[in-house]
Amino acid sequence: MKKYFLSVIAAALAFVSVDAQNRIVNNPDNKPYFGIRVGGEVTCPGDITIDHFGISAFKNGGGVEFGGIYNIPVVANFYVEPGLKLYYNTYSVKDDIIKAVGDEMEIGLDGISIRKFGMRIPVMAGYHFDFTDDVKLSVFTGPELEIGFSAKEHVSGDDLSGWDEGYSFESSENLYSDGGYNRVDLLWGFGAGITYSKFYFGVSGNVGMLNIANEQYVKFHENRVTFSVGYNF
Repeated sequence: MKKYFLSVIAAALAFVSVDAQNRIVNNPDNKPYFGIRVGGEVTCPGDITIDHFGISAFKNGGGVEFGGIYNIPVVANFYVEPGLKLYYNTYSVKDDIIKAVGDEMEIGLDGISIRKFGMRIPVMAGYHFDFTDDVKLSVFTGPELEIGFSAKEHVSGDDLSGWDEGYSFESSENLYSDGGYNRVDLLWGFGAGITYSKFYFGVSGNVGMLNIANEQYVKFHENRVTFSVGYNF
């Protein structure tokens, strides 16, 4: 009788162990849900390439994004997650290039920065591993469409030409309106996230795949790294 009882206990423990392992990769309680996301990002503009000659013209910058996602289970713990987000970011021209341009134009440039605002539509595909009911690890990848509403080149400095020496100025031009930048970009994203209960923490990278410079012989791509927090409903 004792041997029989111990066998039943061993079988029950084995069943629980197998069931727990299955839930890690195939949780039967998966359901679709909405979530909100807020992210801080590091903008990483690439080199400007002219006839295969690359120039590192920009410094990394920063920005923020805000929006929502809808997580759709497909099979086991595999999911598709479309989203809609608004973003604002900025990056600036390197100091040595600012000085060279200022010397050429006989003005004392203080800075040149690019300030962008627009919308993003990511469609990520991923897989989550459910270690407990509250703790999940997800990995994901997929395309992201970016549509710019505004891209302003902000310039500030002093006139040193002798006509109005010491005169300070600021100017701003829309790079979409004058044809300098294309409004549409397509990036490829990849990353990982941790969900604790309904709270989300994630990090992702996005690599620009389209040339956003609206010039025949000029190529330029934008990349970024984003750190996100969120809440799932």
